[in-house]
Amino acid sequence: MASHSQPEGRTLRNVVIIGQLGVGKSSLINMLCPSANAATANDISGCTMVEQKYTCDLGERQCCTVHDTVGLEEGFWGFIWAPKTEKRLKSYLEKNRPHLMVYCIPGTRGSLNKFHGRNFNKFKSVVGKVPIVVVVTNLERSRNPGDWWSANLDILRTLGIPEFTEHACVTTLPKAYLGPKERGLYDSSREAVKALIRNNLPRY
Repeated sequence: MASHSQPEGRTLRNVVIIGQLGVGKSSLINMLCPSANAATANDISGCTMVEQKYTCDLGERQCCTVHDTVGLEEGFWGFIWAPKTEKRLKSYLEKNRPHLMVYCIPGTRGSLNKFHGRNFNKFKSVVGKVPIVVVVTNLERSRNPGDWWSANLDILRTLGIPEFTEHACVTTLPKAYLGPKERGLYDSSREAVKALIRNNLPRY
């Protein structure tokens, strides 16, 4: 889909980022919006306790509002009981009608499971005709992140995630934690996600 300039005086379009606990939603927010300073962690408890909104400059004269959300499947060790997070997210989506949904999944070997497919399809049905794209995270150690999607088509089909889904395969790990060879991947990942959002946001 072709990108379109930001009309003056129009409300920014909503891009809601969802995904399971620890997948890197808040790190993605910080990559897209450097001034956001969204809390992140690598431990078992989710960081996003309250939904947050940030203005994101997508480049090419486009901006949007990105929404950081509480992690799905938080379970016993998270801040919110898992079924409650789903109900909460559904309510949030009703109040903040998305123009685009970004679903994050981990790209590390063996990390995908049935819950990733279940949540993708559940919230795809919740938002109806709203487009949904996928961002595959945790690929900082991959030699060719761009090849991840084609290499994992069988797994995606098993999970019920359509192979034609628009996607970006990236790292969201901050540069401070990356080696010299991987820091360029951070910059290319940021631009890939911005292009993914720009190209899939519906027209005004």
